[in-house]
Amino acid sequence: MKKLFAYLSKANLMLWALMLGIVVGLIFGERVQWLSPVGAAFIKLMQITIFPYIVVSLVVGLGKFEPSQVRSIILKAVVVMLSLWGLGIFVIWCFAFTLPHHDAGTFFSSALVAIRPDIDFVAQYIPANPFASMAQGNVPALVVFCIALGMALMGNVRKSSLLNILDVLGEGLSVISKKMIKIFPIGIFAITASTAGTISLEQINNLQVYLVLVVLTALFLIFVLLPLLVSAITPVAYKDIINIARNALITAFTTGNVFITLPVITEGIKDYMHKKNIADAQSDHIAEVLVPIAFTFPSLGKLTTLIFVAFSAWLTGHEIGFEEVPSLTLTALLSYFANVHIAIPYLLDAARVPADAYQLYLAMSVLTAKFVSPTSVAYIISFTLLSIFYIRSEISFKRVKTVFNLGIIGAILPSLMLVAFMLNSKLSESGSASDEVIANMQVAKQVPADVLSYVPKAYEAGQLSLTNIEVIKKRNLLRVGYIAENAPFSYFNRKHELVGFDISLAHELAADLEVKVEFIPFKKDQLAQYLNKGFFDIAMSGLEINVRDLEKVTYSDPVLELQLALVTKDHRMKEFSSREKILAHKSVSFANVEHQPFLKKISQQQPNLKFESIDNYRDFFEGNSQYDALVISAEAAFSWTMFYPDFGVVVPKNVSSKYPIGFAVAKRHLDLNNYFNSWLDIKQANGKVQKFYDYWILGKGSKVNVKRWSIIDQVTGK
Repeated sequence: MKKLFAYLSKANLMLWALMLGIVVGLIFGERVQWLSPVGAAFIKLMQITIFPYIVVSLVVGLGKFEPSQVRSIILKAVVVMLSLWGLGIFVIWCFAFTLPHHDAGTFFSSALVAIRPDIDFVAQYIPANPFASMAQGNVPALVVFCIALGMALMGNVRKSSLLNILDVLGEGLSVISKKMIKIFPIGIFAITASTAGTISLEQINNLQVYLVLVVLTALFLIFVLLPLLVSAITPVAYKDIINIARNALITAFTTGNVFITLPVITEGIKDYMHKKNIADAQSDHIAEVLVPIAFTFPSLGKLTTLIFVAFSAWLTGHEIGFEEVPSLTLTALLSYFANVHIAIPYLLDAARVPADAYQLYLAMSVLTAKFVSPTSVAYIISFTLLSIFYIRSEISFKRVKTVFNLGIIGAILPSLMLVAFMLNSKLSESGSASDEVIANMQVAKQVPADVLSYVPKAYEAGQLSLTNIEVIKKRNLLRVGYIAENAPFSYFNRKHELVGFDISLAHELAADLEVKVEFIPFKKDQLAQYLNKGFFDIAMSGLEINVRDLEKVTYSDPVLELQLALVTKDHRMKEFSSREKILAHKSVSFANVEHQPFLKKISQQQPNLKFESIDNYRDFFEGNSQYDALVISAEAAFSWTMFYPDFGVVVPKNVSSKYPIGFAVAKRHLDLNNYFNSWLDIKQANGKVQKFYDYWILGKGSKVNVKRWSIIDQVTGK
C-alpha cells in the first residue's frame, strides 16, 4: 500500500486526472456532459503536430542511416513483428472461443442493404499526392512516401544540410508535444468525467459479453504477455516497461486514440534509453522510424477486433469453426492495413455474418476503444523495444527470468480464459432472449379497440361496402383489416395484444379521426374480396403494392420500401449468399407468402428455382423442412429469426430487389384513399412514420431506457 501511495504521490497528473474524472462522472452523472467539448478540443490540440512529427521522424531517422544498415534493421523488425502477430493472434482466438452457448437473433438494420465498400489497398498505400494524403489523414500512404524519401536520402552526400534543418524542426515539434502533454491532464479529466457521467447502463448491458472478452484480452496483452515477454528476453525490467507506457496508456484509454500518443511513445522510449545510459547512436533513430511504422501496420489492438467478428457470428447464430480461423486471420491481417471501419464489414462478410452487425461495432466502439487503443500502444512499445535490442544483438533466451516470465504467461492465460467463459455463461443466462424483446413490444398510443378473430356476420351482407370518412365518423368506428402472422407489421405479443408497425399507424389514424378502431383478420388471397364486400374500411398490414392487384383494389402511396431477402437454416446461409451460388443449384425450392407475380417471372427464366405459396410465414418456420429457403423482406425476416434463432437472414450479393408497401381500400373508394394519402403525407412529414419504423423495424427503444445513475441523484432522491 505504501508503494501505491508513493507511486500516486509522484507528479503523475494524467493518472490523477483519470481517477478524478471517473469519480466526478459517477457523482454528477449527466450533469457533466458539458465537459465533452473540452475533451474534444484537447484531442485536436494533440493532433496539431502528429502529421509533421511522422514526416520529420521518418525522413530524419531513415536519412541518417547508411544503406548497409537498413537491410539488417528491416529484416529484424519484420521478424519481431511477425512473432508478435503470431503470439497475439493465438491469444485473441483463445479468448474468442470461450463464448458460451447463445440463442441468437437481432433486429433489422439499414446497414444490411448498404453497399459494402471494397478495400482499395492501392489508394491506401500509394501516395499519388502525399500532401493530399496528409490532408485526408491517410497515414499509410504518408508513411510510404516518407520511407521512400528517407531511403533516397541515405546515399546522398549533401543530405546533412536538409537533415539538420529537419532535425531542428523535429526538436521544435517535440517541444510542442511535451508542452501539450503538460496541460493534457485537463483534457483527460474532461473526457473521462463526461464519458463516466453519460454512458448508459443499457449500452454496457446490451453487449456485455463482448465487453468482457475485449477487457480480459486487452488486460492480458497489455499487462501480462507483452511486458513479460519483453522483460524475459531483453535487459528492460517489467516496471520500466510499465513506466515507459504509462502516460501513453492513460492517454489512449481516455481518448480511445492511438494516433495522438505516437510522440509520447517515441519520447518515452528515448528518455528511458538515455536515463539508463544504454542509448547509442542508432537507438533514437530506430525508435523514431519504427514507432510510426508499427502504427501503420496492423497492430494487436486492431487485431483484437477479431473478437468482435467472432462475437457477431455467435450473436447471430453463425458460430466460427476452427477450420475458418486461418482464412479469417489472413483476411484480417490484409484488411487491417486499411482503415478499421472499412475492414470490419469486409471481415463480417468473410465470416458469413450479416453486415448490419457493423452497427453493433459502432455502438460499442466508444467503450471498446478504451481497451483496444491501449493494446495498440503496448504493442507499439513492445515491438520497438524488441526491435532495438534485437538489432543490437541483446536478445537472450537463456536467462532464469525468461523461464519464469514465460511460466507466468502460460499460467495466467488459461485462468483468464476460464474466467471469461464462466462470467459470460452467467451473463448469457441472465440476459433476455431476443424473442422476449420482440414478444413484449407494445403499441404506445392506443384508442379504444376491439380485435376480432373472425368477420362478423353483420358485415357479410355487404351493407357496409360503401364507406367514406363521414360514414366512419358517424358510426364512430374505423374498421381495419389485419394479417395475424406478419411480424413486425402486425402480430400478437406475449400478452396476446395485436401490435406492430401498421397497428401503431392504425391507432394513430383512429385517434386523429376521433373514433374507435376494430381489427378484422384476413389472409393475403382474401384482400380484394373482403375490401370490396365492405368487411373492413382499410387494410393495414405490411401489404405489398403489386401490379397483379392494381385492378382489384386501390393502394395508398407507399409507406415504406422494403428489401427482398431469404431466410434459411443457419448452416445453409452460405449456399444463398450470392446470385451465382443460388443459380448453381440444380434444383432449389423456395416458400413465399407474397410476391407471386415477381417470383413467377423468375421461375420462368430459371427453371431450377421452384417457388410455392404458403398461407403464412409461421408455416415455414414450424413446418417440416420441405423448402430450402423462404422469400421475405429483410425487415420482416429479422423479426422472425428473433422468434426462430435457428434460421438466418441472407441478402444475396448481386441481387437488388426492393418493393413498396402501403394501405389498401376498395377499388371504388377513391375519396377515402385520397384522405389516407394526405394523412400519410402529414405523418411522414412530422416524423411519426419514422418513429414507428425506428421502434418496430430497427428495435430502437424496444428496451426501457433507465435514467443514467449518479451518486448525487441517489443522495437527493431525484
